[in-house]
Amino acid sequence: MGSRDRGCREGFICQIIKHLETGDGVGRKIFFWMLLMVYSVLIFIFSSRPEVGVEQYFYGQDKVMHFFTYGIYAFLCLIALSDKILILKLFHYFLALSFSVSYGIFNEIYQYFIPEREFSPGDILANSLGVITFLILVYIFQNKKRKKIF
Repeated sequence: MGSRDRGCREGFICQIIKHLETGDGVGRKIFFWMLLMVYSVLIFIFSSRPEVGVEQYFYGQDKVMHFFTYGIYAFLCLIALSDKILILKLFHYFLALSFSVSYGIFNEIYQYFIPEREFSPGDILANSLGVITFLILVYIFQNKKRKKIF
């Protein structure tokens, strides 16, 4: 038993981590798709709740939250779509962009029908800017990392 395995014998999380490190790409893909689905459901749940009583610490806090929430969503989507983290193709970026922006738009339209919530084009803009920014940052980081390897 290696040093990595100490204290991590048969736990569920440990098995997942081991499989992601050593398993085929299928287990990794399933894990990240499940993570993306859980994150999607969490966004949906929080979008369904009234905003009553949410404390504002600074102007534009709502837009910053949208920016980061959907930036993270795009990142998770990109990882779920790719086979390996170093092998991301422009097609993966395009799909992640399409899925993430579409989900943000769908979510805003959904909020229009929720009491005490409202449709906001500004939120769609913040969502989309978060998606684009995160995908650009991943692309830059990926290319720097790839240049170091090759």
